[in-house]
Amino acid sequence: MNRNVKIIGKTLLSGVLILSLVLGGSSFAEAKKISKQESVYVNAKADGTVEEITVADWLQNSGLKSGTVKDSSSLSGITNVKGEETYRQSGEALDWTMAGKDIYYQGKTTKELPVELKLTYFLDGKEMTPEEISGKSGTVKIQVSYENHVKETKTIDGRKVTLYTPFLMVTGMILPSDNFTHVQVDNGRVINDGSNQIVVGMGTPGLAESLDLEEKYEKKIHSGFTVTASVTDFSLGNTFTYASSSLFDEWKPEKGNSFEKLEKQLSDLTDASTVLADGSKTLSDNMALFSGKMGTLKSTVKTYEKDGIKKVTDGINTLAKGGDKLSKGITQYVNGSATLANGTTSYVKGAGQIANGCESLYKEVKNLPSQIKIFGSGLKTYTDGVDKLGSKENVRTLKEGAKGVSSGITDLHSNLTLLKDSYAKTEQLIQQLENSGADPALVANFKTLAKQQKDTVEALESATAKDSELKKGAEGVSSGVATVMDSLSVLASKSSSLTTVTKTLDAQLPVLVDSIKKLKEGGEKLTDNDKKLLSGAKALIKSGKTVKKSTKKIKKGMKTLQKGGKELKKATGQLVSGIGKLDRAGNALNTGAKQLKTGMIQFDETGIQKISSVYKKDIKTLLERIRAIADAGREYKSFSGIGKGMDGEVKFIIETGEIKKDDE
Repeated sequence: MNRNVKIIGKTLLSGVLILSLVLGGSSFAEAKKISKQESVYVNAKADGTVEEITVADWLQNSGLKSGTVKDSSSLSGITNVKGEETYRQSGEALDWTMAGKDIYYQGKTTKELPVELKLTYFLDGKEMTPEEISGKSGTVKIQVSYENHVKETKTIDGRKVTLYTPFLMVTGMILPSDNFTHVQVDNGRVINDGSNQIVVGMGTPGLAESLDLEEKYEKKIHSGFTVTASVTDFSLGNTFTYASSSLFDEWKPEKGNSFEKLEKQLSDLTDASTVLADGSKTLSDNMALFSGKMGTLKSTVKTYEKDGIKKVTDGINTLAKGGDKLSKGITQYVNGSATLANGTTSYVKGAGQIANGCESLYKEVKNLPSQIKIFGSGLKTYTDGVDKLGSKENVRTLKEGAKGVSSGITDLHSNLTLLKDSYAKTEQLIQQLENSGADPALVANFKTLAKQQKDTVEALESATAKDSELKKGAEGVSSGVATVMDSLSVLASKSSSLTTVTKTLDAQLPVLVDSIKKLKEGGEKLTDNDKKLLSGAKALIKSGKTVKKSTKKIKKGMKTLQKGGKELKKATGQLVSGIGKLDRAGNALNTGAKQLKTGMIQFDETGIQKISSVYKKDIKTLLERIRAIADAGREYKSFSGIGKGMDGEVKFIIETGEIKKDDE
C-alpha cells in the first residue's frame, strides 16, 4: 500500500494528465444503488513483469442500506481501510455488516491481469534489458506494448466472431530534459514543463482485431506506442499505466442514435435514388412520346394551314365576290322597283284620267273623242313603262340577284363549320404547349388567337343562321322580287292587249257610249284601288332605299371578314413556325432526357446502390461489432468479483520499477 501512496505523490502531474484523458468518459452508478468501484494497483518490474497486485474496493452508496451487504470477492487478506464494519467470508461470498457508512476495503491477489503491459528497450537499434541500458548514452527507443487477454465469441451478422473487451490503456513517463532530448512519441503526446518532458502514450489492445478492419485502417488502431529520444546516461523513473474497460460506456446506441439516423437516411436516399432513376426513365419515355407527337402535331398544323385555313380564306373570298354580285343584284332590284313604282304612279294617274274621262263622257258624250285620245296617250305611257320594267332581262337579273343574296348567306354559314372543326385542334395544341412548358407569351398569343377566331365565327354564324334577320330579309327580298317580277311579266304580256282594246274602243265608240254609265261606275272603283297601288309603290321605293343601306353594311362586313381571313392565315403561318421551333426543342429535350436517364441509372447503380451495399456489408457490420464491443466493456464490472445486482467499474494502475544508473 505504501507504494500506492508513493504513486499519488510522485506522479501527481502525470496522473492528472492520464486521468483527464479517460475519467471524463467514465460512468457512475445511478443514485441509491450500490456500486462497486474497484481500483487494481499493480507493482511491476521495469519491463512490465508483474510482481504484486493490490485491489482497493469501494462499496459506493452502501451507507444508505441497513443490515448486511452481500458482496463477492476472490481477494485474500481483506482489510477494512476506513471504517469499523466487519465481514464474514465463505469462499468468494463476502457479507458486510453495515454501520451507516460506505465500505472501503483492500486485499491481495495473484490472479492474471486482463491486460498485460510490456516495455522493451533499444539503444542504437539493439534490444537491451533494463539492467543493460542503465547509464548508457545514444539513441534510445522505448517500445510500450499492451496485450488483451479478455475475449469472447459472439454472433455478428450471422457469423461467429471473437471480440476483445475494449480496454483503453494510457501510460505516462517523465524524462528529465537534462538527459533526454529530441523526444518523440508515435501514438501520444509530449509535454515539456522546462525541467522534464512528460510523455503520455496510449493503446487499445484487441480493438483492431475486434473491429476486423482493412489493413490500412487496422494500422491506425494501436496496441501500444513507441518513444524515441537522444539520451545521455540513461535512467528512467517509475512509469504509470492506467487501464479501463469504460472506453465505450458513453456510447449507447439507443433509438435515435446517429448511426440509426444514418441508416434511415441512407435507406431514404437509396429509395429516392431508385425513384429518380425510374423517374428519369419515365421522363425519357415520355419525352420520346412527346417528340413523336410533336411531329404529328407539326404535320397536323401544316394540314390545318394547307387545307382548313385555305378553305376558310377561299370561302371568305368567294363570299366576298358573291357579296359584290349581291350588291349589284340588289341595286338592280332597287332600280327596277323604282321604275315599277314610277310606272305605277303613271298608271294611277292614267287610271284617274280614265275615271274622270268616263265621268265626263257620261256627262258629255260630245267630249268623248278628246278624252279617248287623252286616255290612249296615258295608256301608251303606262304600257311602255310596264314593258320596259317587265322585260326578260330585268326579271332575270333581279331574280338572280335576290336569290344570290340568300344563297351566298347560306354558303357562308355552311363554310363556318370548317372553322368550328378547328376548335378542338387549337385547344389541344394550346394544352400541349402548356404541358410542355412552352414560353407563356407564346401560349397567351395562341389563346388570344383562338378566342378571336371563335368570337368571329360565332358572330358570323349568328348573323348567317337560318333564322337570322339577314337570312330572313334576304329570303323575303328574293321571294318578293320573284313575285313582283312574275307579276310584271304577266302585266307586260298583257300591255299589247290594252292597246288593242283602246283601238277597239275607239272603233266601237257607239257601243262605249251605251256602256258609259257602267264604265263610270267601274272608274270610281278603279280610282279607289289606285290609291292602294300608289301607296304600295311609295313603300316599295322606301324599302329599296333601306335595302341599299343594308347592302353597304354587307359590303363593309365582307371587307372585315376578308381582313380577318388574312390575319387568320398570317397567324396560322406563325403557328406553323412556332410548332417547328417547339418540335426542334422537343427533339433536344428528348436527347437530354435520354442522357439524364443514362446518367441517373449509372449514378443509382454505381453510386447510391454501391454506397448502400457498402453500408450494409461493411459499415452496418462494423456498427454491430462496435455495439457488441461496447456491451463487452460495460459487462466487465470487476476484476476480483462483484455482488449480485451491483453496478461496478474497475480500473487498473500499473507502476513499473525505476531504472537507475549504477552509481545511484
